[in-house]
Amino acid sequence: MRRLPLLLVSLAHFCVDSYATMLAPVLPLVIDRLGLSLASAGILGTIVSACNLSQPLLGIWADRMRRRWLVVGGLGLAAVFTPLMGIAPTYYTLVAALTIGGFGVAAFHPQVFSLAGELSGDRRAFGIALFIFGGTMGLGVTPLWMPYYAEQIGLDLLPLVTIPGILFLLAVWRWIPLDNPHLSDGAAAVSLSGLGPAAGGLAIITAVVVLRSVTGLGFGFFLAVLSKEQGMGAAAIGIPLAIYNISGVVGALLFGYLADQVKPKPLVWGSLAMSAPALYAFLHTDGSMSYVALAIGGGLLLSSNSILVALAQDLAPKQSGLASSLPLGFSWGLASLALGPIGWFADRIGIAETLSWLVLLPLVTAVVALFLPPGGGRGGSRRVERVESES
Repeated sequence: MRRLPLLLVSLAHFCVDSYATMLAPVLPLVIDRLGLSLASAGILGTIVSACNLSQPLLGIWADRMRRRWLVVGGLGLAAVFTPLMGIAPTYYTLVAALTIGGFGVAAFHPQVFSLAGELSGDRRAFGIALFIFGGTMGLGVTPLWMPYYAEQIGLDLLPLVTIPGILFLLAVWRWIPLDNPHLSDGAAAVSLSGLGPAAGGLAIITAVVVLRSVTGLGFGFFLAVLSKEQGMGAAAIGIPLAIYNISGVVGALLFGYLADQVKPKPLVWGSLAMSAPALYAFLHTDGSMSYVALAIGGGLLLSSNSILVALAQDLAPKQSGLASSLPLGFSWGLASLALGPIGWFADRIGIAETLSWLVLLPLVTAVVALFLPPGGGRGGSRRVERVESES
């Protein structure tokens, strides 16, 4: 494991995912300022995430590049355009800024996950878990500072947070090896049709991530709205979302480590099955115990991220950019299409009742996860090394 380069790309991941999640913590303020319905607000979340539907095409393109230009290009787009949401005067200019920033986030991920897997050596699941730790910490910390920033400094000065992204872009350009080792002698990586035996396994992995992400995205996106409905102030509404996301960091790191030691499949379906009652308990209890249930449920629901990415890379090591894109942005983009309908139901039956039904979906997802292909973890990474050496 090349620790320092992995640390730097993890920090860049922190930065990009911070931009990717800036909208949700201040969503109640955006709703009030522009007079939006919850369905319209849900469409904003769909726009941000649906950009990730382009990730398989970006992954194919990435696997054909001699250098990983999308890592720096995606970081630049996310850093420059997403903070413009703070000064967007209308709904449509907000949509434009979020769309371009969303495409930057989508472009960044396929190549950087492939890069993180290579920097992890023979501990691919744990190395990717550390990399995801960086990104998910961005998801966890942003709900803490964004409401404070909006209240104390002002959304109109949000473009100032472009500066850290540009600094990380320069650091990655200078110190990270961006050459693509899987592209030799000008030979282009094969396309989707060339996945061959890996296609079935990748389809199941994608189905699991889509179903899980409908719950994960929907619950996280509307959690701040629920908090405001329950009477929390503007500076406090991001706290439950921070707990939810940070617990996902801990869960992904722990389960990524365990996946190098034991069979990963039971970790996936078991965590999904146990997340449903914990999240349901959060919605139907009060006080400190509700936050304990939220932390447990969020940690379990989000814990299988690195396992599923490592498993996808094991199935298609020569197309790791494409393989990484399927359980990442593409699946999240498909899942985000549910945000509008979730908001529509919330407008009619209430946000708490809607989320109570939504958190039961992981039980179905756990059943689908029983059909995942075997592999992943350290053994899977060794198989990748054998494939690469034989070719």
